[in-house]
Amino acid sequence: MSNKFVWTNEYSVNVAEIDEQHKEFINIINSLLELEERESFTDEEALMKVSKLGDYAFYHLATEEDLFVKTGYKDAPEHVSVHDMFREKAKDFGDWIRDKNVDKKEVLKEIAEFTGDWLMKHILIMDKKYTEFFNEKGVK
Repeated sequence: MSNKFVWTNEYSVNVAEIDEQHKEFINIINSLLELEERESFTDEEALMKVSKLGDYAFYHLATEEDLFVKTGYKDAPEHVSVHDMFREKAKDFGDWIRDKNVDKKEVLKEIAEFTGDWLMKHILIMDKKYTEFFNEKGVK
């Protein structure tokens, strides 16, 4: 059984919209782990979960980047470059899960663990940097 990712207040960036999106992102990641733990599932179910993860990740990153533009966040270029590296990796997820020669359970677990680890570290290292700036600009 895989360990689920758990939201705690330690991960709050003090911006309600972003905190809610981070919580949903974690829920989607955990749904991949839940699927992986089932005795069986279809390739279609796996592809749908992985697609939902990718779509939500891109949506969430765009939300943050829109806030960077609206507030004039000075560290946006560095932050966006980290988002772009994740986007490049995430583009591969669909190919991995479609590959007929892989163990779907293993791929689901790898995608979920990679994304969950990335997200949790990203929040603590990168996202926490904008909390005070956003709050000063009235974004809460």
